[in-house]
Amino acid sequence: MSRVLLVCPEPLGHGHPAGVGVRFVEIARVLLNDGHDVLVLSPDAGKVDGCRADHLSHESFAAHSVASDVAVVQGHVANAFFLHAKPVPTVVDLYDPFIIENMNYWAERGAEVFQYDHLTLMGSLVRGDFFLCASEAQRLFYLGLMVATGRLNPMLFERDPRLESLIRLAPFGVQAPRPLKPQSSHDILFGGVYDWYDPVRAIDVVARVRESIPDATLTFTRHPNPDITPQGKLAEAIGYAQKKRYDFVRFEPWAAYAERAEYFEKFALALLTFPRSLETDLSMRTRIYDYLWCGLPIVTSSAPGTDELLVRYHAGTVIHDDAVEHHADAIVSILRERATFDAMRTGAQQFVREHQWDRTLAPLREFCRAPRFEKTKELFASQPAITERPPSILDRLRRRLRA
Repeated sequence: MSRVLLVCPEPLGHGHPAGVGVRFVEIARVLLNDGHDVLVLSPDAGKVDGCRADHLSHESFAAHSVASDVAVVQGHVANAFFLHAKPVPTVVDLYDPFIIENMNYWAERGAEVFQYDHLTLMGSLVRGDFFLCASEAQRLFYLGLMVATGRLNPMLFERDPRLESLIRLAPFGVQAPRPLKPQSSHDILFGGVYDWYDPVRAIDVVARVRESIPDATLTFTRHPNPDITPQGKLAEAIGYAQKKRYDFVRFEPWAAYAERAEYFEKFALALLTFPRSLETDLSMRTRIYDYLWCGLPIVTSSAPGTDELLVRYHAGTVIHDDAVEHHADAIVSILRERATFDAMRTGAQQFVREHQWDRTLAPLREFCRAPRFEKTKELFASQPAITERPPSILDRLRRRLRA
């Protein structure tokens, strides 16, 4: 078996991982169960049961890559990894289209975010050996970029016309099925708020739901990594709820990963609202996987990747416009019609059986059993310089305050 180096950009030690952190925790578990020796690098050297752990640093990249057969990286940490690590067959996880998500921060942070995202993505596409994505839309998006960088080239195409040796689908997964508890509350969960969501619309939706179901509530959760995840929309939602004096809107801490099932089981239904954009076309809402795992029917704005799942498994309702009343009517219908509610929970259970992590990560498991360098990248790919992000004024101030 292989010695696998997982390079996770998010802290894991606090036990409250978000999407990227959750994915790395589950990747570690699956590869460990396959018999691999797994070492996880993260900003805080957070532990994953059965795996060794260390901090992200230039020194750890150099030292641990020498002793590894394969590496898995995601996001901006790839810049430092490719700059300081010994060459090792590397899987780049592209399930999170961060360059598109972060366009929402233009007004707040200007061009710097896009420039750094672009540099990161182009460098990773050129230097990675194998790539993972979460949907067919993502696969085509990244293949287009790979043509531009030379990674999709005639030599590779002649050998592998379907490009499966270059990029494969490995969507999010869920943990083992769990029994569903009887549910009689009217509490609605939104979860964490990112700046591409529309939490104010969700508040208005539940305000309308309360005209028919007076005890309905809405809960948002605070992100566990606010220092690296802008919280503009969360602040907007808090201000809006205070202005309206809505006591049915709650803002609670992010649930610990090991305890999230018990937390989700308090709710009857999940709600997601967001505007339609390229981000929704490419995204795979990872929380939807967790909500289905816990049997929550879902009412959501339209995002093609997850729309298809909810429709296929009859596990939720997709609203294709921005109308508050349409979202509210769907929620009232599900909560009042027990047959509909139960059918959606049954569909969610079928989804869980078919989306276990060991199944969704099959392409990664195959690569780790036989790691390899992709030699055509040396012949066709452009080679942009690797540049680590210079510290911003805010970074320097934070370090000075900690000193």
